[in-house]
Amino acid sequence: MRVIAGSAKGNRLYGAKGYRVRPISDRTKESLFDFLGDTFDGARVLDLFAGVGSLGIEALSRGAAHTDFIEKHRATASSIKKNLERVHLAGSGDVMVAVLPQGLSRARGTYGLIFVDPPFRIEWRLLEELFRLIHARGLLGPGGLLVYRRSPQSGYEPPSSEWSMAERRDYGDSIVSIYTVND
Repeated sequence: MRVIAGSAKGNRLYGAKGYRVRPISDRTKESLFDFLGDTFDGARVLDLFAGVGSLGIEALSRGAAHTDFIEKHRATASSIKKNLERVHLAGSGDVMVAVLPQGLSRARGTYGLIFVDPPFRIEWRLLEELFRLIHARGLLGPGGLLVYRRSPQSGYEPPSSEWSMAERRDYGDSIVSIYTVND
């Protein structure tokens, strides 16, 4: 797992020993960020179910102003801090240890880009609550994008009454959908 482009290009990212994370492949990440382009340049980013911080760190490397990471495992969250230091972006990210969706109460302000990359076996009711809270709290700012990665076996999609799908891409082991908030 590495940073694909930007100021931290080529740097490897590492996880905590003994914790299984499901990293996004370099190919999928590269395709996703090629699609996003510079839409998040200077934006605040929220990386949920952050794992080792791969998506949030990639966004920082490519010009995002700040990333808030939320990860439930303390050791994995510690690896995000180490990865931020390793790529010289420690001052641009805050790491919070919290269980989602309750942990959204720790998110501050609005974001131009939100990554939702939950475990593939997460319960639907937790995803429903997570998307409801993101919408209700106005966490995604005007013109912002929410990137949701899920398993092809998971049929959960956020309600169309609150979210509009701008793009969907299938990558074999995962589906990446990009949403905007309905006004």
